[in-house]
Amino acid sequence: MKRTGKFLTAIVALAVAILITQNGFAENRVRPFNRIVVMLDASGSFKDRRMEAVQKAGELIDRISDTRTKRYEGKDEVIIISLDAIPETIWSGTKDQIKNEAPQYWKQWFEARSDYQHCTDVENGFILAARELHKEPMATNLYLFVFSDLINEPPTGSATKCQPVTQPSLPSAEFPWDAFSDVETHVLWVPINQKQAWFEAVYGAGLGDNFHIHSQSESTAIELKTPPKARHIMTGEEREKGKTKLQSILKRAGKAAGYGGAFILLVLFGGLLITGFTRRYHRTRR
Repeated sequence: MKRTGKFLTAIVALAVAILITQNGFAENRVRPFNRIVVMLDASGSFKDRRMEAVQKAGELIDRISDTRTKRYEGKDEVIIISLDAIPETIWSGTKDQIKNEAPQYWKQWFEARSDYQHCTDVENGFILAARELHKEPMATNLYLFVFSDLINEPPTGSATKCQPVTQPSLPSAEFPWDAFSDVETHVLWVPINQKQAWFEAVYGAGLGDNFHIHSQSESTAIELKTPPKARHIMTGEEREKGKTKLQSILKRAGKAAGYGGAFILLVLFGGLLITGFTRRYHRTRR
């Protein structure tokens, strides 16, 4: 009887420990989510394309906010940046929050920046976007949608006095390409000569697979795809931690129940652990 009681105690202890281990992973891990930055050119040089760009950006944001999220999934974040003389974030929040805002809320903020439309600080706009994309907690996937002609005419001394424009307007040697190596980027409504210049710079930086520039004619026809739901991929470090914890649990259970009992526990609860992780994996993939 004592041996049986000891064995049952070990079973209960092991089951509880495994559940704690699984819950610990779930609690310590940020739920997978996308972070999506939308950058809109508010400058005078982009004025003729602005309404089209705002409409296409609005359609994209609407699709993102309409994507259904299950209780155990992370909430995608949306960040809107005005690209002008002094690039600034004009809206930031989850897709649920932007859905609950009045439809014209962020558009009104964008239109209200007429004082800043004389110049365009393209590079500082991208630097701001990179900072927003990589802030804590880190998102699972990063997306940047830029609606701009990429003509760089930053202010010099005042917000209305701009640096002379050279055609095509090339990114400088200090452009932070490395900050976009893990970002899927789409730039729309770029004049063809601008595209060629930036296209060469993008490929020179090794970002040809994820930094996409679309010309003016292409931008009219293109339909931007809504980013797919973010999925967590277990890292090698997480697997090693799980393995170490399981080994420790089995060792303690073996001492409590004897080697024969520990073998049975290893088969039963090792299977339980694998089943639990498998169910969690398949649930997040739906």
